[in-house]
Amino acid sequence: MVSYDKFKSLTDKQKEEIKCLVDEVHKFDNTKKDPYLSNQFNYYPDMPAFIVARENEKMIGFLMLYADGEPNESVDVFLIVSPKMRKQGIGTKLWQIGRAILREYGYKQWEFISEGGFLDANPLFLNKLCLLADPEPEYQMRLSQKSQRLEKIQKDLKIRSLEKSDILAIVPIYIEAFPDSSAKEAQTYLTMGLADKNNRNFVLLFKDSAVGCCSIDISSKEEYYLYGLFIAKNFRNKGFARTFITAIVEYFEESKESQKTFVLAVDGSNTAAFHLYKKLGFEIESKVYYLSEVN
Repeated sequence: MVSYDKFKSLTDKQKEEIKCLVDEVHKFDNTKKDPYLSNQFNYYPDMPAFIVARENEKMIGFLMLYADGEPNESVDVFLIVSPKMRKQGIGTKLWQIGRAILREYGYKQWEFISEGGFLDANPLFLNKLCLLADPEPEYQMRLSQKSQRLEKIQKDLKIRSLEKSDILAIVPIYIEAFPDSSAKEAQTYLTMGLADKNNRNFVLLFKDSAVGCCSIDISSKEEYYLYGLFIAKNFRNKGFARTFITAIVEYFEESKESQKTFVLAVDGSNTAAFHLYKKLGFEIESKVYYLSEVN
């Protein structure tokens, strides 16, 4: 008998179990994107964000709800089922539970995360479930030591760790980069990221003034996940982002922390960022698609 349980947060043991299931699915489906196993950025911290399906205590299915916006915004849904347990209604049941949670908290819009590797191997999947993929994919890109082509760091730029006293100065820059965010949302995002022991947060300084910010998720044993990179509007198109990434990569290479590859995601419509990452040596490893329901 399959059991289903809801959680607001996950234990380390649960995260390890989820990772094993994710790895099994990646290998079978030729996919690469891992779920974000924290609810720290969710708008409602008391909302169950994770649903686990088990049979005889073994995890066979998992659903994550990433809801960092207000109820009028869209939620990202990550849903997987063990290849050995598919076509038994487990995924459907996971989504029924997840959808009920979202409706309870007032959410009416959501998108399912999928990848080109899975969709190519299952060409009837979208029509069967009445789903529509965004025409422009998100690219997951990886930088290894073999592929990187880093450039010299500009002398008038340097990086250091983000400090609590930086946040108020960074908030306006954040809103410039992400105009749909409010000052409160920006401050919450930066504060929560700073408090997370699995994050390394950096600011880019130009003449000792903060002009950019970037975060690295270090929780994985295999990779550093680079996200939340933004540069002040008046300092864009000057090579600052290139210098910022180069300095961060060199920081980790020079530190005593274990060497890992760097991973990031970039929207296909952001051609400037995409070409920048390619110049630095990042290589596409997966096309990520967000799927919406066809009414």
